[in-house]
Amino acid sequence: MPCKPEQRVVPRPRLGELLDQAAGARLVLVAAPAGFGKTTAVSQWCAAGAAAVAWVTLDGGDNDPTRLWTYVATAVDRIRQGLGRGALQRLARDGYAVDEAIDELANGLRALDGSCRIVLDDAEAITHHECLASLDHALGRLPDNAQLVLLARGLPDLRLAQLRARGELAELQSSDLAFTSGEADQLLNGRERLGLDAADVDILVDRTEGWPAALVLAAVALCTAGDRRAAVRRFGGDQPLLVDYLGDEVLASIDADARALLLESSILGRFTAAMCDDVLARAGSADVLAGLARDNLFVTRLEDADWYRAHTLLAGYARSRLDAARPGTSVEIHRRAAEWLRSRRLPDLAIEHARDADDDELVADIAEENHLAWVRRGRSRTLLRWAEALPERQLVERPRLAAAAALAATLVGQGTLPRRRLLRIAELARTSRRQTADAYVEALISMTRSGTVEGDVGAALAGGRRAVELSEREADEIRVAALAGYAQALYFAGDADQAWTVATQAIEHPAAGQRPLGHAFARSVLALIAVEHGRLALAETHVQRAREALRGIGSSRCWVGATVAAAAGCLRAAEADLAGAERELSAAEHLFRDEVATLHHAWLLALLAQVRCRRGRLQAAADDLVGSRAELADLADPGRVGRLADDVAAELGRAGARARSGDLLEPPSKAELVVLRMLDSDLSISQIAERLHLSTNTVKSHIRAVYRKLGVTNRADAVSRACSCGLLDRSQSPG
Repeated sequence: MPCKPEQRVVPRPRLGELLDQAAGARLVLVAAPAGFGKTTAVSQWCAAGAAAVAWVTLDGGDNDPTRLWTYVATAVDRIRQGLGRGALQRLARDGYAVDEAIDELANGLRALDGSCRIVLDDAEAITHHECLASLDHALGRLPDNAQLVLLARGLPDLRLAQLRARGELAELQSSDLAFTSGEADQLLNGRERLGLDAADVDILVDRTEGWPAALVLAAVALCTAGDRRAAVRRFGGDQPLLVDYLGDEVLASIDADARALLLESSILGRFTAAMCDDVLARAGSADVLAGLARDNLFVTRLEDADWYRAHTLLAGYARSRLDAARPGTSVEIHRRAAEWLRSRRLPDLAIEHARDADDDELVADIAEENHLAWVRRGRSRTLLRWAEALPERQLVERPRLAAAAALAATLVGQGTLPRRRLLRIAELARTSRRQTADAYVEALISMTRSGTVEGDVGAALAGGRRAVELSEREADEIRVAALAGYAQALYFAGDADQAWTVATQAIEHPAAGQRPLGHAFARSVLALIAVEHGRLALAETHVQRAREALRGIGSSRCWVGATVAAAAGCLRAAEADLAGAERELSAAEHLFRDEVATLHHAWLLALLAQVRCRRGRLQAAADDLVGSRAELADLADPGRVGRLADDVAAELGRAGARARSGDLLEPPSKAELVVLRMLDSDLSISQIAERLHLSTNTVKSHIRAVYRKLGVTNRADAVSRACSCGLLDRSQSPG
């Protein structure tokens, strides 16, 4: 049913609170482009306050000091007859300076019992230097009970810096006036009764950046839309109502040169003055952009002072306007911007423009040039996103990019099937494009196959050796990672001594510190071997160094991060911190989950089964072991993981036998049962005492009694025996 927009104002108490904070300011400046609700916000604030208000709405004809202050004095005199009389008398006589009339007005205001706000709306109309000077004079003469409030589309040329330094200036800008999601909901669903859900409201706020006028125009358009959800998702700068508003209200008041720059630069999204000069083939962009930003004309200066950003909706409007006048203009601007940014080593911005230009070849070129830097900085997901967005033929033409994408799929935990697809493309590219393929590509493919094992430890060893050989001769860029992958394959093959030697070579490579993923991978292998040899302090060092390397690139939750967590879990288990071990191994297991059977996931399930068995969680351990063995059955050569699963099965059998042996010597008391349930958790004895509001000694006494009555000597066996006897209900376990 079509709805008719109403003229009721949406209450915005948030703005009133912001303006209330300006109570002590001599000047309140509300500066924002057209359509940001400046007048409405200030009028609501004034209506809610106790101060008297002298409101003057200006236009171009008021750009004269005498006329300006005549209107101001008249508005003040309406507050109480006589307050502006002296100023009006002086302004009516020839030969009197305007400043003297302002002084007279200030004297009149001192006689006012209470406070006064002088509001000048549309103050951007005041540009004459004498008018601006008179405002500066007034700010120095008005009494403490009087406050000047200016509403303007841009910053007036007043002595704002001095006022700001003295704490006498309060400012509201477009970012303050922009609608929040809650305010937009009041407009769209409260006032207009559109029935949009929260996600739709958020989309509109995001698309409009909270610009109130755009949200009102969106409401008008949605009132007659058949499918409002679809209409929300289509809303942009090419909407007819918005196009008319931008053209009539926003851009019409800007001079031709600034308007042209505003339209063309908005296609760029983010830009510098130099970028505008070069890409748009113009000069003098710096001064124009500074003016647009100062006047809040939909250009915002970013924290990096050289960069600007255009309003999101303006880009859609500009694209439709420019392409209508000269078809293909926006695409050409994007293409030139991509090349400009590419030449200045800003690949992330460059590739976005290449995509917007629909130039797959340029996207592929930029991704190939930057693949290694992205991987080393923990940006594998970025590389994978762009590679997967390309047609397969682009990858086949670029063997390096295809091989790097396969590695990226591994590092982000994308899964075996996507990695196999990309490896297939990489192999095809290597064989069909031999003139562009090289040892680096073969080394990258071999390294990826070795590191991921793919269920065949023997094949992983062969791939690892080949990757190391190639990296030594012709591909030093990936040598650290190649050595780490080969070391892991050796570890899974059961050759710990050789694995130690190879992993040590990786961390001792002169560039290891600049290659964090390979460095962390090698450290994880060294930590695993150190644990097996009982060198726990050394293992701790390797784990911590590995994590430091990953933290440096913000990439701990990745495939390499999972290998480090697995090593940390083995270390915690060796230190008898079984709760900590289970946490680490569970995190690694989650990251290694896959659509198909993999050696790494089978390995983690076996390790988890071992730790949970030792914690007395026999059923959970048995479930993990079943899962591990099911995956191992699908693998050609599981190496040492098969033997690990057999050892865990034997350990689990012994633990089960102990749990089932013998009867209860005596049923635990009610208080002892409460403590027993707490033993089946990660809580320490002191934490159990705190949770139960008991002393530590009392809890220890209950634990000794539980051990005696169950016929066990440790916590894990107590939990196992209690489970087998039906004393523990896992659904109610505090852990």
